[in-house]
Amino acid sequence: MALTLPPIDEEIVSPPPLDRGKIARHPAFGPKTQEQGQHGEWFMSTIDTVSGAPAAAVRRGTLFAFAAPAMGLYAIGLPVAVYLPPFYAKDLGLGLTLVGQIFMLCRFFDLAADLALGAASDRVRSRWGRRRPMLALAVPLMCLGAFQMFMPPAGAGALYVLGWLVVMYAGYALGVISHMSWGAELSPDYHQRSRIQGWREMAGIVGMVAVLALPALLEQAGDGDKAHRIAAMGWFIIAIFPIGVVLALWKVPDPPSLTGTGAAHVSLREALATIARSRLLKRILLADLLAGVPPAVTGALFVFMVESVVRAPALTSTLLLGYFIAGIIGIPGWLAISYRIGKHRAFALGAFWNCATGAAFLSLEPGMEGLLIAITLLHGLGYASGTFLLRAIMADVADEDELRNGRNRTGLFYGLLTMTNKVGFALAVGVTYPLLELFGFSPGAAASTPAGEAIPGVAALIGLYVFLPLAMNLSAALVMLRFPLTAARLAEVRQGLAARRTGA
Repeated sequence: MALTLPPIDEEIVSPPPLDRGKIARHPAFGPKTQEQGQHGEWFMSTIDTVSGAPAAAVRRGTLFAFAAPAMGLYAIGLPVAVYLPPFYAKDLGLGLTLVGQIFMLCRFFDLAADLALGAASDRVRSRWGRRRPMLALAVPLMCLGAFQMFMPPAGAGALYVLGWLVVMYAGYALGVISHMSWGAELSPDYHQRSRIQGWREMAGIVGMVAVLALPALLEQAGDGDKAHRIAAMGWFIIAIFPIGVVLALWKVPDPPSLTGTGAAHVSLREALATIARSRLLKRILLADLLAGVPPAVTGALFVFMVESVVRAPALTSTLLLGYFIAGIIGIPGWLAISYRIGKHRAFALGAFWNCATGAAFLSLEPGMEGLLIAITLLHGLGYASGTFLLRAIMADVADEDELRNGRNRTGLFYGLLTMTNKVGFALAVGVTYPLLELFGFSPGAAASTPAGEAIPGVAALIGLYVFLPLAMNLSAALVMLRFPLTAARLAEVRQGLAARRTGA
């Protein structure tokens, strides 16, 4: 069934004039009634966002339980971007170009699955809700794939890596899409959505910090076997993700859809039509693609940067740990800034911050360990500035689309958002690794090159590490700087949806 979108002349449909009283009386937005029961108490909040002030807060216990699965989802993302490609390229001997191509191929192969999974999650109807079943299904797929990828047998080749990456990515996609869509539906409020995604981001970074701490602890204990460190990260993911999912399924309600949904199967052509007819959606997806490349590039090249530019391989795991701790520290600040100037401007400011701190890596030379630590921590403060804000904005865009088209397609929209993120990560490894090899860089050159002697290809490494992320961050900031869907606009959209649901 095709997704038919009517042509529009304006970026946001103008609903009837805002009527706070009508919204307050609507069961989805007003005080909890006896019929609403647990769902109304846990996730609904009163809409009062015309002034931009946050509405009634989602309870912290609910936020904690909802955010728990993000620990496993984020914990697997970091090693896949930072540790696994160098491990398979160098330690298992598959080579930079082959590993780059495998990881890029898997990411692109996974894109079609994101569309199908996103649309399917909008269609699920069960006694357990819409998002819960999909999140539960993600557990066995992701854990099985993680076991095979983080603990490969001797002689694992290209087909082994390709097959198990697909399985792991399928579970990861199921988890991410269902979890983000669920979060978008926990509150209709502009600022509460930032808070929900901020909690999710913090929990995710805690998961990354924890998974990074394992290699650092093993290094401190004198275990220099990289395979042992990779396996420890895999076991952590296999343990923490099911626990987080169970907590969320137990404690967090899964609100039902109040309107129609999108098609069960969405083709690439239909998805492209959806994107083409929504200027807001196009801007979000473009910004996410642009903003997703920098952390993917720096993550894929970070190990090489520390080992080959500063020549301090012992600092790798500890530096990454500090980087993500700084990211956790930065989230409340970016959240406060978004309350003050809006989510889109806070996103742009974070991108400018990443440009400035990323350019500082150009000043590094061998032996400058103190400066490397300082720049890494400052850069880490802006790590999460874009991720959770864009995901919060996407929930607003899904509401605007629902007002225009009469269908709730939150899952499809987050499927598209996951696609753009994966494109960024695929390009990061699939393009930068072959380019490094083309310019003569070798992952093992730092260990065999005497101190004071130039490492072949290191200039290309520095250029890719600094200038590619700088260009992407600057472009992303310009895309979002004047985004029109503000808190006041969203309040009008929500009022229009309320009027439709009450038959007004």
